[in-house]
Amino acid sequence: MLVYTDESKRLLSTFLAFRNDIDIYTEDEEKDKEFYKVLFSRLIKPGIKINDITPLGCKNKVIERCKKEPKSDRKKLFIIDGDIALVNGEKIEVENLFVLDRYCIENFLFDRESTCNFVYLNCGTRSKEEIAVEIEYEKWLHQYSGSLIQLFVHFAILNFYGGYFTLNNVNKYHKKIGAKYTFDFNLVDQDIEKLKNEIITNYGEENYNIKFNELNTKWSNNIENLLTIVSGKDYLIPILLIKTQQFKNSKSLPTLEEIKINLVHHFDINNLKHLKEAIES
Repeated sequence: MLVYTDESKRLLSTFLAFRNDIDIYTEDEEKDKEFYKVLFSRLIKPGIKINDITPLGCKNKVIERCKKEPKSDRKKLFIIDGDIALVNGEKIEVENLFVLDRYCIENFLFDRESTCNFVYLNCGTRSKEEIAVEIEYEKWLHQYSGSLIQLFVHFAILNFYGGYFTLNNVNKYHKKIGAKYTFDFNLVDQDIEKLKNEIITNYGEENYNIKFNELNTKWSNNIENLLTIVSGKDYLIPILLIKTQQFKNSKSLPTLEEIKINLVHHFDINNLKHLKEAIES
C-alpha cells in the first residue's frame, strides 16, 4: 500500500477537489476512509458531494495541518476527537477545526439500536426483539458506568497536571469464569487508586482534591456520561464484543474495522448533529 507524505496528502486532496464540495480531514488511517465515507453519506443532506476523506494520522498532525492550511475560498473541515481534553473541559479554537464532543468517533456509534442490531447480525439464530430484551441495554451499561467514568476522571486529573496515563483495553478488567467474562470492579478500583496516589505524590493532595471535586461533579454516574467520556474504541466496542459472545456459538469475532462499518449503518445520526451543522452551514 502506498504511504503518502503530509505534503502529498495536501496535494492529493487538492487534486480531488472536483469530487467534493468540502474537503474533510480526519485522524486515523487510509483503512478508515470507507468508514468515514459511509458515515458522511448518512449524515449529510443530498446535494452536498463528499466522495473523498483525507486521513492525516494522529490528532496533533490534524491540528498542525489545519493551522498551516493556506487560506482559500474553498470550504475545509478538520475533525479531531475530544479525547481526555474533553473531560477536563479544555478547548482548542482554530479556524476550520471541529472537535468532537465525545471521546472519539466510535463513541457516537454506540446506542441501543446499533448495538442490538450488531448482536443480531452476529448471532443469526435469535430475533432482534429477543436479543433486545435479553441485553437489557440500560442495566447492561449501568454496571460499567460508575467505575469507568471514575477511571477516566482520574486519567483527566493526571493529564491536567502534566502526567501521562496508559489507555488499556477494557478487557483488562474482565475475568473469565467458565465460558463467560465478568466485569471486575475491584480491578478498576485498583487502577484508580494507583492513579490517585500518583497524582497526590507528584502534584499534592490539595490539587488532587480541587480537580477531583470539579470533575466528579461534572461527570456524574450515568450512561450518557459513560458514552461521552469513556473511549469508544478501547472500552465501549470491546464491551459490546463481550456481550456479543454470549449470543454466539463460535468464538470468532470481527475486527475493529468490521465492527465500525456495521455500526455506522445503524447508529442514530442525531448524535452527530453538531458535525452535520458544521459541514452544511
